[in-house]
Amino acid sequence: MSEDPRPDSQKSRQDLLDEIYYLRDVAGEREQQVLKYKADLDARDGEIASLRQQLALLLNSRSWRLTAPLRWMSRTARGQHPAVAEPVSGAAGDLNKPPDDRAAFTSALSSRAVGPEDRSDGKPRLYVDVTELVLRQGRTGVQRVTCEILRALLREPPYDYRVQPVFAPVGQHYRCVSPSTIRSLASPGRILEENDAVIDDGDAASTKDLRPESGDVFLGLDHAMDAVISNASQIAAMRDHGARIWFVCNDVLPLVHPEWFPPEIPPKFKTWIETIARLTDGVACISAATESELRSQLEQCRANGSKAPKLGHFHLGADALPTGCDGADISPDESAVMERLRRTTSFLMVGTLEPRKGHLQALQAFEMLWAEGTDIALVIAGFPGWMTEVLQRRVRHHDEFGQRLFWFRDASDALLRRLYESCTALLAPSFGEGFGLPLLEAARHNLPILCRDLPVFREVAGEHAVYFSGSDPASLTGAIRSWLDARRHGAIPASGQLAWLGWRESAGQMTALVLGNQSGRTQ
Repeated sequence: MSEDPRPDSQKSRQDLLDEIYYLRDVAGEREQQVLKYKADLDARDGEIASLRQQLALLLNSRSWRLTAPLRWMSRTARGQHPAVAEPVSGAAGDLNKPPDDRAAFTSALSSRAVGPEDRSDGKPRLYVDVTELVLRQGRTGVQRVTCEILRALLREPPYDYRVQPVFAPVGQHYRCVSPSTIRSLASPGRILEENDAVIDDGDAASTKDLRPESGDVFLGLDHAMDAVISNASQIAAMRDHGARIWFVCNDVLPLVHPEWFPPEIPPKFKTWIETIARLTDGVACISAATESELRSQLEQCRANGSKAPKLGHFHLGADALPTGCDGADISPDESAVMERLRRTTSFLMVGTLEPRKGHLQALQAFEMLWAEGTDIALVIAGFPGWMTEVLQRRVRHHDEFGQRLFWFRDASDALLRRLYESCTALLAPSFGEGFGLPLLEAARHNLPILCRDLPVFREVAGEHAVYFSGSDPASLTGAIRSWLDARRHGAIPASGQLAWLGWRESAGQMTALVLGNQSGRTQ
């Protein structure tokens, strides 16, 4: 229930509505749990009935009766009383044991050492950390970037390096990702779906330990804070063996705005920054704005006399989303929504629901416009994130939900492409970003852009977007009104003229920064 100690008479209408939405959600969750338990019981009852039927058929069969003397003689020969049932043993017996949880099983498998990696090809290694992508099937914007850059590196290895993805199982050192997992990650057009395990239990058993040598490079591509912090000694040992260490930095927002994150994240992020500052030769940031902010943070946390790592930046890419995204790739209900969106003025927001993304300001601004009679739609595509539970309930229970307010919580690449093609404009009211990938994706689909006036958005979109300022709903309401008026007069900047990179070019920029003019082992 609400933690607001005020009596109901002192609460606003929205406060009371939020509490009603909470109670509706709780009631709905309980009902779903009851239905699930009932379905599970019905399924088990069916299985028991089926097993009883099979057992009855077996016991009444002629073969069972004819073999009864043999079973009696076998038990007698082993000194077992005939009335005592023979225990099941071996592989079948294992099935009678309580199943361990999947994480423990995976850990047990992955702990089996199968030896060091094969270095017989004589090539230097580019070890690419993809821990979050492999272990947690991460599908955030960071993991999307990780996956796309990894694919580009695997398809076109830089110079004469061999690209070797690595990951660190929980509580263990970094090791090589198995060949089968590498093949799956490198497959063109592969889309990570929910519960789509990138690495399975069998794969975990086939991984090998790293054998770093002089001339190798370790690249912390994924945002794997726990893995880096817990394996700092292993990374330091790589450096001692002559390997160079680089990390990719997506942003430093947990340090600049800790209020946007769960309380445990900022201190962990600070430890991660201090760890990489101590270990790394360089950091590749995903924008010039992020590089500037990281430089400021490193100056604050750098110990006296310690050498500052080299900093640089590159830009992310935006290839066309997978082709063939016709109606067959989305559900009939989603296809019907796309038809509705094409017939109205709709603003698309892409990104996880979290405090910094500006979803609350956007919803309040649209509520003001709807109250004025403005017929426009707000479309949200993003996972439910942290510290936005009240907002999530407000969206789901809104009077306009399904009418002029839409939330696609788990949009596939196919659906995301259709949204970019069907909506009128991209709305990006985020209060802080490391880059702003949706701006490039919108430009890739010639979708006009209305975004907050952030330095990084200026860096990415330049003159090909409309910018607004102000954190209150009224300021965004005014910006949308102005945008709609400019659209009627044909005065909206064309986002399609925005210069953008593909992921191949993005990976090329990054490797040029990380590897420089290296063409192999250092001398």
